[in-house]
Amino acid sequence: VVEGDEEFYETRKSVYEDVLKMTVDEILNYRDLDAVCIETEDRRLTEFAIKAAEKGLHIQMDKPGSESDEDFDRLIDLVKEKNLIFHVGYMYRYNPEILKLKKDIKEGKLGEIFSVEAQMSCTHSVEKRKWLGNYPGGMLYFLGCHLIDLVYSICGEPEEVIPLSQPVGTDSVTADDFGMAILRYKNGVSSVKSTAVEVGGFDRRHLIVCGTK
Repeated sequence: VVEGDEEFYETRKSVYEDVLKMTVDEILNYRDLDAVCIETEDRRLTEFAIKAAEKGLHIQMDKPGSESDEDFDRLIDLVKEKNLIFHVGYMYRYNPEILKLKKDIKEGKLGEIFSVEAQMSCTHSVEKRKWLGNYPGGMLYFLGCHLIDLVYSICGEPEEVIPLSQPVGTDSVTADDFGMAILRYKNGVSSVKSTAVEVGGFDRRHLIVCGTK
């Protein structure tokens, strides 16, 4: 149980009633521990991952990396220095169709890639949409990061990123619950879209990759 999150734990303790209740320090100092899986409030992921890396533990960490480039760079420097396994939980990296797609791209079957279009939307509650305001980028930070991860892994780093996120404005929600960005490359344009207000959005997630073949 994380200090400061006791109330959060109490509202969900029935889920963990058969699990040993431990503090972060007790977990990190657990006898013969080799690795940890870190799943918590997004803004605290890197904080706990750094503590684990300092202990020399291998890490599986939920996405995204961090709001702070400096903190994430420190984490990466630590895991490299200590030769640790570090893995971030981007959910589509191991999807069988994505693996096949990347194999086909590597083998040149699609030709030169010039565009990727990725969408991942849903319909969230008003409370969840307001919660998105805790993070810069809102929905694009929360779920759109999965899509950005895919575009980067296929196309590399873009020359320019054009953000188009904004609040839809319903239900007095001021967070960016409509997330979108354009990624411009020398040979084409890619786009990512992730919204929290799309009816049927769960059923319309897609990835389109366009190449010269």
